[in-house]
Amino acid sequence: MDHTILRAGIKQVSSRISDDDLSFLLNCAEGLELKKGDLILKEGVICRSFYFVEKGYLRTWYNRDGATINLNFTFEGDFTSNLKSLKGRQGSEFNVEAAEDTTLWVFNLDTISKQFEPHPQISIFVRRLAIHVLLASEEHSNLFKIYTPTERYRYIEQNNPKLLQRVSLSQMASYLGVTRETLSRIRAKNV
Repeated sequence: MDHTILRAGIKQVSSRISDDDLSFLLNCAEGLELKKGDLILKEGVICRSFYFVEKGYLRTWYNRDGATINLNFTFEGDFTSNLKSLKGRQGSEFNVEAAEDTTLWVFNLDTISKQFEPHPQISIFVRRLAIHVLLASEEHSNLFKIYTPTERYRYIEQNNPKLLQRVSLSQMASYLGVTRETLSRIRAKNV
């Protein structure tokens, strides 16, 4: 696996990271190949890592009364994690799974934190990364606080069209908090 996309992702989070610290991070990253449906984080397991998607995408979801609720989709060039589990060292409340065949990089914080001292910029990078992941989560949360279902769909259309191109209609409906039928009606009106 090549580090080109990963290097760009790290620089996006922390543009002033030194070459030495960047090399350190690249050496700490473990490359993984997942098949569609493979779990990288399972509900109930403590999260100890950040995940960077190089190819494919990850779906974050949980099951409520037999219904799958989609919380997030992480595409190429972006990071995800479960910050609550990571910080509180408690079992994850959701699953993170490969939504298609996916290549990703895993940053295990237990491994990295043992080596923070000679690399103070790594600590800054991890904090910035946590903020980056938190802001992405807040964006989805705000969709429900601010917008109607139709406005949520339009927001996604304008700000994240790859969701509409790559995510199934059923998963998109769950992500937007509507039924599949309602989403079909919204899409029909939007054409």
